Formats: sequence, C-alpha cells, structure tokens
Amino acid sequence: MNSLAAPAGLSLGCILFATDFSPCSEAALRYAASLTRWYGSTLFTVTVVPEEITDYVQPPDPFSLRHSAENKMADVAGSPLLRGIQHRELVKEGFVSEVIPDLIERLEIDLVVVGTRGRSGIKKLVLGSVAEGIIESATCPVLTVGPLVSSTSGSGLRLRRVLCATDLLHASTRALTYAVWLAEHEHARLTLLHVLKMSTDVSIENPDSQKEIALKRLTQLLSPEMTTLLEAEFVVEIGQPEEHILKVAEHQNADLILMSWRRPSFTHASTHLPWIPPHQVVCHAHCPVLTVRE
Repeated sequence: MNSLAAPAGLSLGCILFATDFSPCSEAALRYAASLTRWYGSTLFTVTVVPEEITDYVQPPDPFSLRHSAENKMADVAGSPLLRGIQHRELVKEGFVSEVIPDLIERLEIDLVVVGTRGRSGIKKLVLGSVAEGIIESATCPVLTVGPLVSSTSGSGLRLRRVLCATDLLHASTRALTYAVWLAEHEHARLTLLHVLKMSTDVSIENPDSQKEIALKRLTQLLSPEMTTLLEAEFVVEIGQPEEHILKVAEHQNADLILMSWRRPSFTHASTHLPWIPPHQVVCHAHCPVLTVRE
C-alpha cells in the first residue's frame, strides 16, 4: 500500500443520527450533537417505523406506532443537547437497510451516528439488529456508541487519542484516510495497529521477523509529510485481532477506535488482520467505534 499524503475533500457537513429512543440512543445523541456543534454541521435525526409491524397494528389506531414515534421525536427536537445547532427530525416507514442508505444519498450525509445497548449472548454481547443493519448498509462511515461507553462522556467530545486498526491491505486506505483526517483536525495522537493473527492451533513461524516486516509496512502507510504533521505511533501485535484492538484501546485510553468494514473475503493472507465483524469490537469497547465501509 502506498503511503498516505494529506487528505483532502473530507468533511462532516451533514450528520445523520438514527434513534429508537432507548437510553443507548440518548447516549449516542450526546456524541451526535457534540460533533455537529464542533464541526458546524447540520444534524438530521431519524427513526424508522417498520412497515411490516405498522400494517398489523390493531384498531382503534392503526397508525399508533407512527404517532408514538412522532411524539417521541418532538421530545428529541426539544432536547437541550440540540440548542444552538442546525437540526431536522424525520420519521420514516420501511426497512432500516433501505431507508438509511436512501437518506445518506439524498441528504448527502457524511456520517451516521447510532447507539446500541447490545444483547446478552451466551458468551458475549451482540449488536442489536438495527445497529447491525445500519453498519452493513450505510455507504458512509458509521459511529457506533456501544453499551460500555459512558453515557456522559459524549458531552464536550474531544478526540485526544485515535486508534486505527488496519490489515495493511489496499482496501483499508479509505479508513486510514479518515483516521489521518480526524487526527489532523483534532490534533489527536494517532496509533496505527496491525495484528498478526495466530490461531489457537497454528502458530506464526518466525514471529519476531514477521512483526518486524509488518512494522516496517505499517510505518510506510504515512507519508513523510504526514509523519511531521501528526503525533503517530505504530503497534504490531500477535494473536486475536479483536482482543488486541480492545486491549490497546484500553491501555491508551483511546477516545475513538477506527476500523474498516468489508464483507468476508477468502483472499486475505492468513497472517494479516482478517475481516472482523464490527460488533466484536463495538460491544466491548469503552469508546465509540467508527467503521468505514471499503
């Protein structure tokens, strides 16, 4: 992968906040409002009422779900968090996977913000279907506020430390570009992390040599120009990617984890950071996670 020069053409002019009015959405609203105020953006708040449920609501009010959503949206519009910023509220009907991409295109959205409480699984938390659907369908970056993120830390949000996990493949260039752009605009310390995956039954041959090669490639991701502009750190680990992403983020007290998202591919080298479903990181991270679709 060629090194990155100073990014151009990126902005956060329009932010879309997707809500289901749950407590986790309230926490995510703090981040959406803070980012909107900090970047002078316009905030669109949307909730999606499923058509397949609306059609089967019993009398006397066949549109009770929509009416309820409109009332709750009016409360959001009056939130003190939105004072002093440009905002617009929308109540849509349909499928999240169709409504969100359509709004992104029509409103020229630069970022989607969504919260998730997670669901308790046997061994781990998993994302709710709405948040997962947005991550998979959105054509712009998605900021997900997971269940372990403090409900108050979004007020006055400032990024001091940004952690970007990369697989060193060309397809992750877009995520790296966003990481560099944010670090530059926020004057934040940027950490680039690469994990050499080691399965439970197969170990990496010559691990020290592999780490040295990976570290060299990692440092080459930033151009000399960006290296002088940014305070950057390069880290290579060996093991399970999601575990090391969370470990490094916690150790560095990261304010944001940034990672690329793509559908699984069988062409990735086995020693490179593989495709990781974002929920494996989102549900256990103590800071928001920004996923950039490649």
